[in-house]
Amino acid sequence: MTKLGLCLSGGGSKGAYEIGVYRALRRIKKNPEIVTGTSVGALNGLLIVQGDLYKSVKLWKNISFRQIYDENSFKDCDDLSIAEIYKNYAKSFIKEGGMDIKGLLNIFDEYYDSKKFFTSPIDYGLVTYNLTKHKPVMMTKKDLTPETVKDYVIASASCFPAFKPYKIKGDNYIDGGYYDNLPINLAVEMGADEIIAVDLRAVGFKRTAPEGVPLVVITPKNKIGSFLVFDKTKAKEAMHFGYNDTMKMYGKLDGDKFTFKKRNLVRNYNKYAKQYDQHFHSIFDNANGKIINKLTNLPLFKEYLDNLLSYKKFNQIVEKAGFYLDFPEDIIYNIKTYNKGLFNELLKANPIDIKIITKKIKNKNFTKILDKKQIVRFFYDTIVNNNIKEAYTYIPFFIDEFMVALYILITKGRKKSY
Repeated sequence: MTKLGLCLSGGGSKGAYEIGVYRALRRIKKNPEIVTGTSVGALNGLLIVQGDLYKSVKLWKNISFRQIYDENSFKDCDDLSIAEIYKNYAKSFIKEGGMDIKGLLNIFDEYYDSKKFFTSPIDYGLVTYNLTKHKPVMMTKKDLTPETVKDYVIASASCFPAFKPYKIKGDNYIDGGYYDNLPINLAVEMGADEIIAVDLRAVGFKRTAPEGVPLVVITPKNKIGSFLVFDKTKAKEAMHFGYNDTMKMYGKLDGDKFTFKKRNLVRNYNKYAKQYDQHFHSIFDNANGKIINKLTNLPLFKEYLDNLLSYKKFNQIVEKAGFYLDFPEDIIYNIKTYNKGLFNELLKANPIDIKIITKKIKNKNFTKILDKKQIVRFFYDTIVNNNIKEAYTYIPFFIDEFMVALYILITKGRKKSY
């Protein structure tokens, strides 16, 4: 029998994503026998070894600057811009050598359960870095005692230079990401012969993974914020992303950056792809050669002009529609209500005067100033009102918006929102 290892990378506030992954793995009964982690991955790994899904979710749902940093400079952090937040980090490093770790220590004391940790059948390993001796330190459960667990987990999670180095027996320790931010090798050394690795794509060194060991890497498809900005709303969203990405990885949900119930996208493609094709070709059957020549320089248009749009390309249009109409990316959608929601949201967009589009194009500043939702609405209205000829000139500049407008046209709902 294989022994499954779960490897969790560092990534500061992005760590909420890893708990979403953990929730999904439990849902599909992918239960690791070995968990290794670096930095925030070491802290999350501890909770996973304890089997504390509820505590893990509670921690990240309530995370805040005040909980992490016992710093007066962050008392009004909720109103600070990202630039101001980083300025505070820099000031703290210059004056104090980094933020105080009191907040991390408090979190550890609240969530650590020695009995659960040491009686758990799941093995555990972490990576930290001894800055005094300039060498990495790997600790496994058998190397730890109830008295030393706290020291080495906090040492691994001390993200230098944001935090001050953590002292153990007179030596300074810092974030394990300075040696290995994704401890796959450690898991293999501990006996794992199959690996699920959660890579938060944070700053840090990563060792080359050993060959011959089956490896699944789960990494965020969506933006989940800065690794130093702790916010419970962002953390909740990141947990959703972690869950969704994992379920998609194992074929339990559909989608790329957006997420849909299983087989929703297949049914949607089978239902609408041919209709889309017919509408598309009817629109361009009477277009003049000059317009067609311009459009055939666009890869998406050329592919579709020659063939029925592929399943992958069709779904890219589906997801761009949600992006252009500002749909939340962390929700699991039912495609029927998603399509109805697109139509309803589009009708809320203010129509845009064609003269404004012309002016922006002439000034070459349309991509930064024009609202994509309004452009989609413009194309939708011209198609519905049989005025598409007046829009031909603009399609080469806004091919994606045009394709989205056409998608909404063929799938439009009535009055229910998503």
